[in-house]
Amino acid sequence: MNGKKLFALIALLISLTYLYKNIDVNELELALKSASPEYLLVAFMLSVFTVLLSSLRWYLFLREVQETSFKKTLKAFLSGYYLMTILPPSVGHIAKVKLVGGDYFKALSSLVIGLSTEFLVVLSFALIFVGFTKLGIFGLVLILIALIYEKGIYKALDSLLKFWESVGLKGLISTLRSYLERTYKGWSEAKENKTVFLLSFLLSVAIIFLQVFGIITVGKAFSLEISMKQALYGFLMSVLFASVSGIPAGFGANEFGIVLGIGASTKATITAFIYKFLFQYIYSIVGAVIFYESLSQGGKHENSPR
Repeated sequence: MNGKKLFALIALLISLTYLYKNIDVNELELALKSASPEYLLVAFMLSVFTVLLSSLRWYLFLREVQETSFKKTLKAFLSGYYLMTILPPSVGHIAKVKLVGGDYFKALSSLVIGLSTEFLVVLSFALIFVGFTKLGIFGLVLILIALIYEKGIYKALDSLLKFWESVGLKGLISTLRSYLERTYKGWSEAKENKTVFLLSFLLSVAIIFLQVFGIITVGKAFSLEISMKQALYGFLMSVLFASVSGIPAGFGANEFGIVLGIGASTKATITAFIYKFLFQYIYSIVGAVIFYESLSQGGKHENSPR
């Protein structure tokens, strides 16, 4: 077992142990019996809108660089939930891009620029509401530089690779330079439309607020009052712990972060798990069906007579 897997296992055990200690079995049974299906249905609808808007944001950038359909983009996005369950999150993102077809690096660039706007909004919220001043400012500066001055960053990276190419690593470095050039080209084309670029920020804000309201709504289903600030803090902690832990799909770490944000209790733990099921884990199941269905169809196409 390598170091990353060991760290992920330890993080999972710590998260689950903390959550288990905050559960009272009698209170758990009572809360589940008295849960409001109406609020859970509303939360599920919020999760559907979250998926649709996230897919739309990717699609808006994607169609700037190549022909595609929203349906295909949505299927690839949903498959990503499953891929990020069986693979590290970053690898899962990279893998799902292949499913939209077309030029891989253009598709990847369109996804990355959309995720960058969301990351920028998340850091802004962290800076304003939570007080992660240094981390927030550092992240904001880095992303703003990347979004606005991407040409300078590209030239700097290309120059560095060109230097290494000149000292004898021609094969590998030439390939990396080619990948970098194609990614940069896709990035610059994707952000050329200023209306789409602005809209992506608005969509990112909407996507985050839908998830925050999702935490509040699931809490109401179990008669747990969660303030906007608590829900936002829980959302940010969930993203942070899931990213750092390296646990597939962030299971355990997601809920750990939410509970820390909204306050530890039996109802808070139930809220965290139900929220993540409605907003993530259920789509991992849907994504698995879509992913293997697409593989099956791809195999049929390959074996079909020409």
